[in-house]
Amino acid sequence: MLSYWERVSFVSYDLIIVGSGIVGLSTAIKYKKKHPNATIAILERGVFPSGASTKNAGFACFGSISELDDDLKECSEDELVTLTDKRYRGIRELRKLLGDDALQFEPVGGYELGFDQSACDRIEFYNNLLDKVFPSAPFSEVTKDLKNYPFSKKVTHLIKHQFEGTIHTGKMMGSLIDLALELGIRVYTGCEVTQMESDTYPIRVHTVSNKQTVEFRATRVALCTNAFTSLLLPELDLKPGRGQVLITKPIPNLHLKGSFHYHRGYHYFRTIDNRILLGGGRQLDKTGETSLAFEPNDTILDQLKEDLQRLILPGIEISIESNWSGIMAFGKSKNPIVKKASENVFVAARLGGMGVAIGAGVADDLVGLLETQ
Repeated sequence: MLSYWERVSFVSYDLIIVGSGIVGLSTAIKYKKKHPNATIAILERGVFPSGASTKNAGFACFGSISELDDDLKECSEDELVTLTDKRYRGIRELRKLLGDDALQFEPVGGYELGFDQSACDRIEFYNNLLDKVFPSAPFSEVTKDLKNYPFSKKVTHLIKHQFEGTIHTGKMMGSLIDLALELGIRVYTGCEVTQMESDTYPIRVHTVSNKQTVEFRATRVALCTNAFTSLLLPELDLKPGRGQVLITKPIPNLHLKGSFHYHRGYHYFRTIDNRILLGGGRQLDKTGETSLAFEPNDTILDQLKEDLQRLILPGIEISIESNWSGIMAFGKSKNPIVKKASENVFVAARLGGMGVAIGAGVADDLVGLLETQ
């Protein structure tokens, strides 16, 4: 039972945002800057953001050539250009919001490992297709540089995307949280939303925290929980996609820098603190990885470990320090969902595994929608 003080001071807001990931925090910050008198609270089910915002690999990426080829099987060229533009705009929004130092953004480029010539043959096509998205041609073949990398000889071609880079995921999320608190936004963690009464005014948002139920009230609610949004709005075209990630112990004399992709973007790795961070492989068991449960998938993890030892750093002694999983959201379209779900309830979800790149841009779109409704 709530005290008088709790009822008058902590449960009623102009805007409640469900989810404290990149989209939720960015939306709250952007809205608060435009409406400084608005009272805003963020409700987060986990101790940390529970989907993928604190569990991703820290890639500022927009799609490798083989991944874009896959996308073109499901969408038109115009749709692909629009989607890529959203990704590139999103990372610029994030950098503008926090600054490169807070993100530890490094413009190291993105490299696609090729096992044949096919992706290289598409460089000119995509440079022409995306000429209005990027300041200059994004892709170039740098196969001649393979001699500088320790990869297996199975890697026969290398393509660089000059505008991709890496960030420090922990510093990014910490900076977003610090900025939200500095602006007077309330952030409640360990607070799971179990039900919404959206036909009432104000909207009643039922939560549970440490076995205590609390009913929050808000003039408007924005759902920014990506795959977990399906628990509150099951009618949306949302399917979870779990991603497995592992990280090595520090590797002496590791001379490798950049962000790397292979197998149509499903596999990816980078360096961080003299370690290799490697993730992906969802295509090896899409059924098993269509899950909201944070669990390891040994089949995929075994393949990632084999790739690490045989493909990425052959002949180098490697020890795995830890592994984890994050949960993304996908659907029939790779375009994010930003819409009004019902009277005074809004949603931003389905980031298609590109949350770092697209998240702040999606938040910008959501704020625009909130302001026009």
